[in-house]
Amino acid sequence: MKGGKKVAARLREGKGGGIPWTVIMDGEGAKKITSDSPTGNIGCPVTKEERAWFMKMLRETKHNMTDADLEEIGRALEAFAKKLRH
Repeated sequence: MKGGKKVAARLREGKGGGIPWTVIMDGEGAKKITSDSPTGNIGCPVTKEERAWFMKMLRETKHNMTDADLEEIGRALEAFAKKLRH
């Protein structure tokens, strides 16, 4: 992405960290929540704590997602993590 480093620096507010890094914004472009949990960037959410933060991100910003949608995403993340552990 042309100018991607500048955009990332602005959105991350100078915080470092790995990738992937996620931000959920509202329709006006205001940042609602990021993948920066209290313990750092969750990256690809594999651990229980990372998955919990990712689900929090979705719960706190959802508009049209149902609880069933969130449960399905949670199950898919757990299945993905399980494959990586084996």
